[in-house]
Order: sequence, then structure tokens, then C-alpha cells
Amino acid sequence: MDQEKERRRPLVFVAAAALLLFVSPVSFVACGGGSTTSTPQTPAGAAAESRGARGGDESPGSSSTVEAPAPEGCGSADKVQVHDLNSSGSTQALLPCAKGGAGDFSGAIRIETIPEGVHITIRATDDQVDLGMLGSDVKTRDAVIVYPRGKGEKAVEVPLTKTKDGYIGDKTVMWDDLDKLNDEGTKFDIAVYDHDGTSDAASEEMHVSIAVSTGKSCERARDENPQTVDLRGGSSKAGSPQAADLTDAELGAPMKTSAWFVSCGLPDSANADICVAVKEGKPLGVSVAVVPENKRVAACIDRSARKLHFPASEKLDVVHQRF
Repeated sequence: MDQEKERRRPLVFVAAAALLLFVSPVSFVACGGGSTTSTPQTPAGAAAESRGARGGDESPGSSSTVEAPAPEGCGSADKVQVHDLNSSGSTQALLPCAKGGAGDFSGAIRIETIPEGVHITIRATDDQVDLGMLGSDVKTRDAVIVYPRGKGEKAVEVPLTKTKDGYIGDKTVMWDDLDKLNDEGTKFDIAVYDHDGTSDAASEEMHVSIAVSTGKSCERARDENPQTVDLRGGSSKAGSPQAADLTDAELGAPMKTSAWFVSCGLPDSANADICVAVKEGKPLGVSVAVVPENKRVAACIDRSARKLHFPASEKLDVVHQRF
């Protein structure tokens, strides 16, 4: 950070979670989470599951996989895949197969976080390939269209190159083309048009959805972890004596200076408002707002904040910092 930035005096505010529940002698239990049948899993909660299902990560920017054949099998159009924007690996999702089955068309989408944004790669095995001209009518050719903010919004087309058994294509969605970064994040809708040159029918359209997110926000973590005050004598969990509250100075120490995110390149003309919800020494949720808006820098600061270590406390504390 240059000298001008270092001269800025950061403002640190530490607050306990806003919601207090006063416990009477009649005890009760509050449970987090929700029904898996009625509440869809968010990227913040599903990223670990998604990474485990894909059988290993690959480093961003790797080009060795682009020449590999597309994985066999058919994906589900109904399931929203999840990619953790803070992951150093990639997330892979199988595309739904054509009506003619995997022998007609099968493919996979790979998503990885790179410094410029979100890199999307598609590899497809197709018995017939008609690429046509980029931007021409997708009903008469093979094409892949990405809607970074959902179907019906602004779209970008993935340029495709023919291979011996199908095609390959890649496209980078820039940070500022994303919508929301945390909690549910931004859901990409990726439309694949498979044109069958042996018939007069229009291209078959298949869709896959992938949500990208940095993780849980500071506000959601606070709302999911309300503090309790036990009027029967003041005790923490398991009946042990309640520990003394951490001071503002203790909680704010890890974020006292900008040294922990200096590599993110916050411009001298910009300000960053940072909120971190902390429990047992670990960040449970992070929110970053950069003004003027700069989602690349905001995502970088978010990633750095989730790696910080704080003094341990059983209750949730919220640390606010402004640079």
C-alpha cells in the first residue's frame, strides 16, 4: 500500500450480533438450517459438497485439460451446480445430453476463478458439428451462450473450435459482469444449442445452471447466530462460566491496518467497507463494498478476510472496518 493509503486512519467498529434472546427459566432450543426439500442449498453451504463430488481440483489457468475428451454421461438440467469463487480449483458440471443420448451429444462445463473473473470452458463430444458464424442464428448451428446474470439478461457467446470428435470453447466473464458476489451469488445460465444436420429440425437447446459465490455474507452469518442472555446466572454453553467479552481492540487487531489485503490493489481514489462476522476465532461471514464499485478488488479483499484469525470467543462478534 502506498504512503497515501497508509496515512488513512481506518475506522473500526465491533458489535455483538444485533438480535438478543432473553431466556426465561423455561428453556428452549433454536435450530439452524432448513428443510432440504423446500429450501435450496446456497453456494455458501454447498461449495464443499460440490468440490468433493468433482473428484479433485485443477489449478486455474491450466490448459492441459482442454484437449482431453469430454466426460461421458448426462447431467441434470434441474440441479444448480456450485462454484466457490475463493477456491483455487475448478468446478465441473456435466451438460444434459441430447434427446438422442450421449452418442449424439455429451459434454461438460468447467468453471474456475482467475484474476480477470470467471473462466468458463466447454468440451463436447458431438457426432455432427456445425459451428457456423459467431453471432448468427443459433437455431441453425452449434453454439454455447452464457447468461452471466440469468436467462433473459445480457448474454455472451462462447467461441467454439472444432475437434476430431466435437468441439471446445472458452470464455472469461469479467468481475464487473457478475451480479452478487456472496450468499446465493450469481447464477449463470448456460445454453447449449446442438444442431443436427441430418434433419430439418431446429437446434436442440439444453441448459445448465452454475452459481458462483464467495461464501456467506456478514449479515447472514449475524442473523443465523443470534446471541442469548441467560438470566438464570449467566453461563455459556455446557453450563461453563461465561467468558469475558473480547474488547474492541482485541477483535479489531487482525484488521487494524490494510497490510492483510495490500496485494488486492485498492485504488487510492476508492474506499472499502468491510464487515466480518467472527465466532470461535474464525470468520463465518464476510461482506465487502468498494466505492467506486470494483468487484475484482472486493472479491480479493473478501478472500483475504476469510483467511484471517481472530481471538476466540463462543459468541458471535461483528467487526466493521473502513479504509
